[in-house]
Amino acid sequence: MNNRPWTGLKRAACAFLTITLLTLSARITQAQHIAVNAVDQISGAGYASVTTTDGSGSLPEAIKLPANATSITFAIIDGSELHLVGYPPRCTAPCLTMDVGSGNVYNDADGVGSVGSLNVLADMSISGIQAPVDGFLAGVFESGPPAGDPPPTLDFNTIGTNFPSLSPVVQQLFFIGDGLTGDGSGDAQVFYVPSGASFLYLGIPDACYYNGSPSCYYDNVGVLGVSYAISTASGLPKFTAISPRSGKPGSSVSIWGYNFLNATGVSFNGVPAQFTVESTLINAIVPTGAATGFVQVTTPNGTAQSEGKFTVEP
Repeated sequence: MNNRPWTGLKRAACAFLTITLLTLSARITQAQHIAVNAVDQISGAGYASVTTTDGSGSLPEAIKLPANATSITFAIIDGSELHLVGYPPRCTAPCLTMDVGSGNVYNDADGVGSVGSLNVLADMSISGIQAPVDGFLAGVFESGPPAGDPPPTLDFNTIGTNFPSLSPVVQQLFFIGDGLTGDGSGDAQVFYVPSGASFLYLGIPDACYYNGSPSCYYDNVGVLGVSYAISTASGLPKFTAISPRSGKPGSSVSIWGYNFLNATGVSFNGVPAQFTVESTLINAIVPTGAATGFVQVTTPNGTAQSEGKFTVEP
């Protein structure tokens, strides 16, 4: 990444991004989904304004955690498939670029395809982060407005990015990527919620020339659609969303909620359904013979019922 002024290419790229974001907004729902923009400064999480040295970037959005949250898993479900002038062919999966007008490369949520390594310094009360790639999805847990000294910087050159689980502390930036142990494949990585955490912010770490204080977000383009699933200390299943809320037998339905990762059964108004459990949701098939009624998910810890009825169409 460089710190050159905006160019005509930069303006063209931003115009493309606006179209992309409008498309995504129709597909990303609110429950357990969040859109992360390439300009979302993760080091500014919890502050009233961005903290970059050059004023670039925007503040990331927060996910409010339930009081008894214990762990979170993530998945990339959507995002921009950029096709920019002077770049390689259009991305075939959600991608970002961190260097419009200079490096002209795309990268995925894991940072694969990016220019190189990253070393972002601690900023006020939030830690720095080091990694062998740049342009990746990152997070930070917070208990309230950032305060005090920053915690130690996590070095993912040493930790690696294929860890099965991670236990960051409050105000410590951490690598998420696509939420899988491999790039686009592998097992779901588990991120443990630190004691006292009330919020989780998602964003992108960046610095001019990929080294130093947070800065140079002005040449970042793209957006990632992120899905997340929260586990709680009680282990009791709970619905948060169903999409769509109606459908014919044989159609697919996505179900989100707490503590669904160990689901053993799904039913539509009492009729058992075929289903698969993903890292952040359940995909179920409306069964033949089902009628309009409540959807239920059964786990080893109990059964949860949807708040509203699912309409079975003829």
